[in-house]
Amino acid sequence: MQLLGGRYELTAPLGRGGMGEVWEAVDRQLERRVAVKLLTNEAIMRRPDPSELVRRFAREAELTAGLQHPGVPAVHDAGSTEDGLFLVMELVDGCTVADLVAEQGPLPVAWAAAIAAQVCSVLAIAHGRSLVHRDIKPQNLMVTRDGTVKVLDFGVATVLDAVGVVRITRTGETVGTPAYMAPEQLRSERATPRTDLYALGCVLYEILAGKPVFTATSPHALSYKHLEEDPAPLHRADVPLPLEDLVRRLLAKDPRQRPGDAREVYERLLVFVQGVHPLGDVDPALSMSTGMQLHARVLVRLAGADRRVPLAHSVSPSGPPPMPAGFAPFVTSPSIPSQGPAHMPDLGPPPPWEPRMARRGFGWKLGHSLWMVPTLAFGFLTWLSFLYIGVRHRRRAWLITAALYGVSTVASGAFIVTTTDEKGVTSTPAALFWLALFLGGVMHAAGVNPGRLRLRAHLDARDSRPAAP
Repeated sequence: MQLLGGRYELTAPLGRGGMGEVWEAVDRQLERRVAVKLLTNEAIMRRPDPSELVRRFAREAELTAGLQHPGVPAVHDAGSTEDGLFLVMELVDGCTVADLVAEQGPLPVAWAAAIAAQVCSVLAIAHGRSLVHRDIKPQNLMVTRDGTVKVLDFGVATVLDAVGVVRITRTGETVGTPAYMAPEQLRSERATPRTDLYALGCVLYEILAGKPVFTATSPHALSYKHLEEDPAPLHRADVPLPLEDLVRRLLAKDPRQRPGDAREVYERLLVFVQGVHPLGDVDPALSMSTGMQLHARVLVRLAGADRRVPLAHSVSPSGPPPMPAGFAPFVTSPSIPSQGPAHMPDLGPPPPWEPRMARRGFGWKLGHSLWMVPTLAFGFLTWLSFLYIGVRHRRRAWLITAALYGVSTVASGAFIVTTTDEKGVTSTPAALFWLALFLGGVMHAAGVNPGRLRLRAHLDARDSRPAAP
């Protein structure tokens, strides 16, 4: 095994990128697992400007070490060997947001808001130190098993000063990832904190839609779309209108039309972080026993957690909404009031984006309940009802339900056919099977219908919303 600096034993490769290789390693002096980023002499010499790559690598070590934030991996050490440079960092046990979306598809609203809010908490601190990340993308965001988000790769960050920008790269060089670059980046103009907000908008859109905001067959075509085309609507009925408006503002071509700063976006996202459930292997409940969470809860209470903040009934697009009385524990901040307890407290009135079903007339409710007719009329067509609403609302759970009812229907039919005697009399077990399937489908559909009506209300509100100026 290779030993760096006389103490770091490389054990397994974790990845490779433009800034070198990343390895899992063991610090033999302190007996702990770490991540080691390597920039080998071979990789340096392959670049047209080796000194620029070395400078950027050293800059990453300096900038990351200077950011004291739970959302930024801690830097433990840096050094050089005869084979190149190395950077020793905290080992993050988790997966990238890109992998999470690839595995889960579009994420629930609460999860999307929680991930984006944590990124904002890092950007707020970085921007406060005059740092612009310039490469926010799903591949640079790690989600740990307790839901904590870590922002990686500050190697392409730039430094702001009172006058403008002190460039880390050569004048006119475009730095970043084209799929997440703001229009001003693509024009090689100066990067500002709002440049990072555009990239965050691209990430948030991708998390909610399950696909990038723009796709193209070439970098030039992709750049054109970021410069000239408007993003397609999200087409998700469960996305609150204020959240969709926030995504639209983040993706504004003109930086002046984007939110003012990361703290504003953070405040606006917190209101949507409610009722978060485990997502695959990621479970926020795991954070309740960590030292960081226990420590943070005390700080939150010291900052005024006992003052309950009422939930407003409206969200103004021109400013951040007030924070609800409770939110997921892993996005709390000492500067934001919270209830603090481990359980989710009573959130009071329904959120402002929830449609008021009482305002809908009987005819509207009846018309949008007709999807249940196949279930009510024929016990063998329950699958058709759930297939319709599953396709209509792109809900995977309802599509799976339709498939299960379809299989049960085929099994019930086969049972009836094989147990019917010569006189046409069906056996009692077969009849009971069909009856249970029919009654169960009716009760299931009746239980699902209120949620279906709420989704229809979201669609109606979205279709009737006036166009943005």
